Amino acid sequence: MGTTLDATLDSMPPQVLVGLVTLAVVVLLRLRARPARTRRLVTGPVVVMVVGAFLLVPWLGLPSPGGGGATVAVAAADLVLTVGLGVARAVTVQLSPGAGDVVRYRYTAATVVLWAVSVALRFELADAGARLGASPAVTEGSVLLTLGLALLTQNLVVARNAARLRRAAAGAAPRERAPRLGAA
Repeated sequence: MGTTLDATLDSMPPQVLVGLVTLAVVVLLRLRARPARTRRLVTGPVVVMVVGAFLLVPWLGLPSPGGGGATVAVAAADLVLTVGLGVARAVTVQLSPGAGDVVRYRYTAATVVLWAVSVALRFELADAGARLGASPAVTEGSVLLTLGLALLTQNLVVARNAARLRRAAAGAAPRERAPRLGAA
């Protein structure tokens, strides 16, 4: 490997490296059609979030050089980007009816591009947060927690869309919303 790549890998926190490897595996696996089973779509991201939360604990005691305001701002921006891009990626996931009531899903080129944009924006946000003096807990330590949230957001939308396609393929009427309380 080149010296620049070696230096980059040496300075990269383990959470970031694990997050990148985890994401690469997820993307590669989801380029092929897979059954959209809600339990599976939710379980993996929740496990990643739990591991991320566990690994984040030691980072929580680190001081925020720029004060709490920078940390809160970076955490809020990260949350908005994570959820927003998760929904955007979900819209690009291809769904197709399979045998029986199975709906299959797979990533498209647009999904992969949006993952690349997500990673680039996360690195930029972490860099900006470090320059502003945000706590390392939000700039580096929360990577796996954020990845889990990104996958969970995306997968919940995919599961909802798969359920709609499943109902449509079965000839069922779309589920009506429950009437609001107090509505005439």
